Amino acid sequence: MMLWETLGLLSVLALWGACGLLPWCLALIAGRGRGALVALPMAAIAGMAGGLLVAALAKDGAGFAVSVLVAIAAGTLVSILASRYRRKDLVADV
Repeated sequence: MMLWETLGLLSVLALWGACGLLPWCLALIAGRGRGALVALPMAAIAGMAGGLLVAALAKDGAGFAVSVLVAIAAGTLVSILASRYRRKDLVADV
């Protein structure tokens, strides 16, 4: 019983991480790869954290659907902020 609960939790965390990485992929393409490597782990972690926070507050089916949307929004926000920060850092070096 414990194994299936662990696998379920890991699969939901992987889902939230993948939802956080969707906007990162778009930022990678739009920014031509500039600053995307810095944002990669941040986007996945932000997606997991956002999804987990919402799922902990709302424990029903609608809460899970909202948690997926929040994971995408958190990944978007972090990808934009991290890529902007990295671009400013690169411009300052030149």
